[in-house]
Amino acid sequence: MENESSAPKKREPIVFEADGMCLWVDHRRGVGGDDGVTFDVTVAGDEAGARILRVDCFGKTPYYHIGPAGKDVVHDMNAEGIVDPVRWTLDPLKSRLTALLTQAGYEEIAKRIDQKAIADSLSQVEPDIFAKV
Repeated sequence: MENESSAPKKREPIVFEADGMCLWVDHRRGVGGDDGVTFDVTVAGDEAGARILRVDCFGKTPYYHIGPAGKDVVHDMNAEGIVDPVRWTLDPLKSRLTALLTQAGYEEIAKRIDQKAIADSLSQVEPDIFAKV
């Protein structure tokens, strides 16, 4: 992946930029004080910041969105029986990010993604991601 940076500290985000997208991982506080690791995949370039997918692995109410803000459905991870939201998120990002991009309506970005490079990069920073929990 291009322009990769890793930060082992809980307060500094982990950011990857590659192939028309940006993947940002950080610890954040949500509404009502719930908090946890957030994975945010956005478009880079001309449409910079447009959401592709976001997963909030919060302690009490983890949830995810696939697709642009306002056009997406909020999926309740507790209701879906997801026990480990961070692991549940990492596994598909490593193995099928292209399918998730396509599902979100970003086929052109999906075609450019190097899935192996994404998987390798995420594997390298996985301890840093779990340190954010």
